[in-house]
Amino acid sequence: MAGAVVIPTKIMAGESLSNVIDVSLGEAAYVLMPAEWDGANLSFQVSFDDINYWDLFDELGEEVILACRPMTAVRIAPGMRAIGYVKIRSGTREAPIVQSVDRDFKVVAERTVVGP
Repeated sequence: MAGAVVIPTKIMAGESLSNVIDVSLGEAAYVLMPAEWDGANLSFQVSFDDINYWDLFDELGEEVILACRPMTAVRIAPGMRAIGYVKIRSGTREAPIVQSVDRDFKVVAERTVVGP
């Protein structure tokens, strides 16, 4: 790991999906939760081109869902970290949870070393 970078993002009031998070130069390792949160788990949409987005499922056909609490760091499993662009969803694909006010997140990404 060549170092970490903190990438801010937000789920706006009345929405359940965050702004785009560019982790194309590294891998997302943690989501730092806001202090206040309209209770929901986290799920994700991913993209390799920042145009087309897909709901993230694992190899067993289950939606990738992370349990979370306000003001915590939520670890992202290594198997889902190699993605170019990601959006955080409040809730799941079938049951998104709209946030009542803007929610500020930070994603900690590990920079990838390229070359020798």
